[in-house]
Amino acid sequence: MIDIHTHILPFVDDGSADADLSLSMLKECVEQGITDVILTPHYRKMYKKTPSELKSEFEKFKSLAEGQLPINIYLGQEFYIDGDYKANINKGEALTINDTKYLLIEFEYINDVEMVDIVYEIKMLGYVPIVAHYERYFDSDLSQAIEIKNVGGLIQVNADSLVGASKKFYHKLIKQLFKNDLVDFVASDVHYDRENLLSKAKRFVEKKYGKEMANRLFIENAKKLIEG
Repeated sequence: MIDIHTHILPFVDDGSADADLSLSMLKECVEQGITDVILTPHYRKMYKKTPSELKSEFEKFKSLAEGQLPINIYLGQEFYIDGDYKANINKGEALTINDTKYLLIEFEYINDVEMVDIVYEIKMLGYVPIVAHYERYFDSDLSQAIEIKNVGGLIQVNADSLVGASKKFYHKLIKQLFKNDLVDFVASDVHYDRENLLSKAKRFVEKKYGKEMANRLFIENAKKLIEG
């Protein structure tokens, strides 16, 4: 499996404040059968590290992890959409996944922005936007998901929304998204205080929707992000 959305990189956001804790999170990934992990620290409010700062922290952590764990790690970012998002992108503040064209984006859970328009605008800037944990936004629905895909965006949902404590809140929308083949990725969105449920989610998708879809959502689509 490949996990495309995690908060494992230490010292940069609310995911982990300690390198040993981050290593234990990576060890849990290995134990679940995850072979590749994309570290996607927040870019929002108090967590606005520059790409150069993130790359520096990443290289230090990568050097530490490489000698201890059989797992490949890559750098990305969860880029928050606020009123300055376009200016920040134009200034080079947005860090794509593994220096490719793919950019993981997140919105305020309750917001008054036109999500589809923003996805389209980011696409026009030369990126492929991936909407993080689409199911968690207050105004998310099936028709908007279809529009996002039509304008060139991709959709990620969280493993917890499939098999964790959050599933009761998102069951109806998740079911619609899967029925209409609108999900591109399932990821853990793991933090130090959140259980990594990726392997459990993969088993759930295999049982309910088939191995072909599970392989696509947990492995094949994610490979394309890494390779660019």
